[in-house]
Amino acid sequence: MKKTPWIVAAATVCVVGLGGGGTAFAMSNEAAVSVYGEQSMVRTFSPTVAELLEAQGIEVKDTDMVVPDLAAQVTDGIEIQIIQRTPITVSVDGQEQEVLATGDTVADALEDVDYEAEGARVSPAPETELSAETAQIDIVTRKTVTFKGQQGQDTFEIAALTVDEAMTKLLGDIEDTDTADVPRDSVLEDGATITIQRVREAERTETEEIPFETKTVKDDELLEGTTKTTTEGEKGSTEKVFAEKTVDGEVTESELVSEEVVTKPVAEVITKGTKPKPEPKPEPEPEPETETEAEPEAQPEKKESETKSSDDSRSGSTSSRSSERSSSGNSGASAPSVSGGSVWDRLAQCESGGDWSINTGNGFSGGLQFTKSTWLAFGGGDYAPVAHQATREQQIVVAKKVQAGQGWGAWPSCTSQLGIR
Repeated sequence: MKKTPWIVAAATVCVVGLGGGGTAFAMSNEAAVSVYGEQSMVRTFSPTVAELLEAQGIEVKDTDMVVPDLAAQVTDGIEIQIIQRTPITVSVDGQEQEVLATGDTVADALEDVDYEAEGARVSPAPETELSAETAQIDIVTRKTVTFKGQQGQDTFEIAALTVDEAMTKLLGDIEDTDTADVPRDSVLEDGATITIQRVREAERTETEEIPFETKTVKDDELLEGTTKTTTEGEKGSTEKVFAEKTVDGEVTESELVSEEVVTKPVAEVITKGTKPKPEPKPEPEPEPETETEAEPEAQPEKKESETKSSDDSRSGSTSSRSSERSSSGNSGASAPSVSGGSVWDRLAQCESGGDWSINTGNGFSGGLQFTKSTWLAFGGGDYAPVAHQATREQQIVVAKKVQAGQGWGAWPSCTSQLGIR
């Protein structure tokens, strides 16, 4: 800085003191001195710029630029400039250099280093004034980069400093877990080809069925060989959570992290009858067939009373057998007779122990164990509301209709045991 402009006065004193002033004045030099833009004119006997500035009390900082330099000889009419320079750190793609900027703005500093910032990212902006707060200028150059990966290959141009910055800005679905064949924090090089992998970690929930158990319980109220389902089985479910790692959409790691039963299964309960089946009733003896003679001998004529008595006896016998086969609720509709020992009697023996009027209370009744819905669907209502209230013959009439519609499979177990199907 310029302390005191006393140079002109001092020169005059020197001339008077020495005498012969004209000669002394002629030996001095006139100089124009500009300090940070403030200019003054001085006369000096100093031989060099450095000595002149020292004689004038002007301090020169290490960062200042002096033109001409301090070692230059002082001549008459010389112009000396002291230019203030600001220390600036300029970083180009992470490479730093120290610069003494002579201008007032970031753009001036870039001119001092002869740097063309076209297409580059400059921070702070070029028009920003230089100060202690803007002593750092960051320049990121524009580069060409090619990315390869799950979604193919693409080439881009971008002013990015690191591989990570380019990935994040150019590829919208990039996450922190994704990787590249070079470190993501490394400086992006112009013309680089980089292979990336999309590595993701997530949880997956899976629901699985739990099968139900089947339990069998005994029931002494139910006939032997008879079963029924008292509780329907229901499947349960469990929820499993897996931690999975995928690379480009393919699962590479999977680990079960939790498991929880959402719905408990319900066991199926089957009741099995243990009540002994009743002994089958003895089959009636078949009536002997009456021999017919070509020419019967003449029989003594019976009295009308005897004939009627005999007819009434036979009628009473038939009525008695019919009443034995019937029970309350029978509609009385007629049914053709069926001889004893038929296939239906064998089937009834297996199904109900041959008891045509049985009602176990489990939804099945009669010698052939009809459900009420089946009995009514195949015309049983013409005889009785339920099967066990109908006669043997009536039950067999309905059974024949069931067999014609559903086959012997309507009685799956017993027809199999008897070899009927």
